Amino acid sequence: MKKTATLEYVEYAFVASLLGITRIMPERMIYGLFNTLALLVYAVARGRRRITLRNMELVFPDMTDKERRQLAKKAYLNIADSLALNNLIMTGRVSDEQLLDHVEVEGWEAFEQRKASLKTGMLVITGHLGNWELLPQYAGLKLPEQLHVIARKTDNQLLERKIIFPLRKRFGMQVYYKKNALMHIMKAVKKGEICALLLDQKLKPSGGGFMMDFFGHPAPTGGSPALLQIRFGVPVQPVFLVKTAPHKHRLILCDPIPWEDNGKPMEEQVQELTRLHQALLEKMILQYPEQWFWMHNRWGLSKAEL
Repeated sequence: MKKTATLEYVEYAFVASLLGITRIMPERMIYGLFNTLALLVYAVARGRRRITLRNMELVFPDMTDKERRQLAKKAYLNIADSLALNNLIMTGRVSDEQLLDHVEVEGWEAFEQRKASLKTGMLVITGHLGNWELLPQYAGLKLPEQLHVIARKTDNQLLERKIIFPLRKRFGMQVYYKKNALMHIMKAVKKGEICALLLDQKLKPSGGGFMMDFFGHPAPTGGSPALLQIRFGVPVQPVFLVKTAPHKHRLILCDPIPWEDNGKPMEEQVQELTRLHQALLEKMILQYPEQWFWMHNRWGLSKAEL
């Protein structure tokens, strides 16, 4: 359902007011505020909490209810921590130099060597893990290439125009929405630029996706990264940005997953490579379970299944 102009303005006014208030708050209070808001949302937003706990039940069936609730609260607090840091960035409290200092990098030299050996750009794949919003901001400062981000269009155009777009522009991001995303990726990669795409977004079969097991349960999944790698030879680089300590993150540049044409139909090959991409994401989630976005209905569960 499309939001009314009044509701859009109310949401924008709330966010703008929050940004204004936090400009004069001590940093410690900002983190405390976002932590409090996150736990409040966990307590009162029953539908989102139900999705969170049901997702955890699918992935961790042997956990007790108490353990899942504890993990859920940690996941909410991880979101709060990410939002607090992004708030500091948006209000100019964190400089570009400080942002770069926030992140230690694992595998950068190998990544630079691989990038230098390519005749094209590349596609970066990641997931809703750690502080994924910080990833393109960091990359925008660290990389000389233009960064293109494939994103879902926000349902509040006022927020998009007044707050989100200026932030993305600051870090040199070019944002494309899902419509014609593959065409934009191909053009950017041919020009030697870098695109980023999330692996764990829902893409129903009716929208061009397919059902694939994710942690042993069928989930609507998109195969664009695999299709681009197999059919068009686009280099694909898995990347994750996870929190390691207060105000510290680690950028993990995983080894690319190689693929050679095995003679099977293209659709089968795309699904096989996509399964490898999803398996890598599963591995990372198991390493950092409190940092995944469990609040997202990844498996597309109906109300009866929640």
